[in-house]
Amino acid sequence: MRLAMSVEEARQILNVSDDCTPEELKKQYEFLFKINGEKSKGGGSFYLQSKVYRAKERLDKHHVQQIKTTSEEEPPTRNPQSEKQRQT
Repeated sequence: MRLAMSVEEARQILNVSDDCTPEELKKQYEFLFKINGEKSKGGGSFYLQSKVYRAKERLDKHHVQQIKTTSEEEPPTRNPQSEKQRQT
């Protein structure tokens, strides 16, 4: 039994690509959340609004996981200038 939304499903719901920026994701989320709200023409859909919210939540979590993975793979870069400042 599958409980969590997949990253691919979240991208489909929000209609964003694999390489979308956080700003594009936020813009698309806000648009879809608003047009499915109660005050939109036709009364909106709480179900669709919740799917949009969960999709954004899933992609945010995926983005954080990617940042963690990337930072764990890359060793910290040393800046000789800042090391000199610490020694003095």
